[in-house]
Amino acid sequence: MTHNFAAMFAHRDLRASPVIAVQTVMAMRIATLYARAGRDPLPDMAVRLRSMRAAQALQTLIASVARIWPEPFQARRPCCMAMSPDEALIADMAAAALHGDRAAAIHATRDFLPSLSRDRLFRGMIELVDAIRTAQPGPCAARADMDAAGGSAAEGADQAATDSRA
Repeated sequence: MTHNFAAMFAHRDLRASPVIAVQTVMAMRIATLYARAGRDPLPDMAVRLRSMRAAQALQTLIASVARIWPEPFQARRPCCMAMSPDEALIADMAAAALHGDRAAAIHATRDFLPSLSRDRLFRGMIELVDAIRTAQPGPCAARADMDAAGGSAAEGADQAATDSRA
């Protein structure tokens, strides 16, 4: 087990992450604040993520993290642009899920979580990323639909433009 402690504990900037990772980390931060205040985050997360399915997937993912994380999950304040090491792992998992890259997700958590937990977390992250992408308005949603149908992103944008003219 090789550790690069400098890389592991370096403060990564949230703004350098893919949009889906930023959305995931920010939603987890806000949901954490709601939980600490004794409020149900589900209704507000549904509005923020534009989807009840995405909010439920987030809630399921947070519950999974709470069960399988080896220590208390460290979440920063929503205004902080530096990610905690835990948030950086979640951001890496979200980016891997976006690209369907199971190997990258497993690599990011191999020294941190047992195999079964890694698989469970990755499946939950795929569900969340899919729900967020599907709920996005405009070309992103068309792209998600085309990706699911096996088409290209360009075809999805062309189809969205055609649909908006009709």
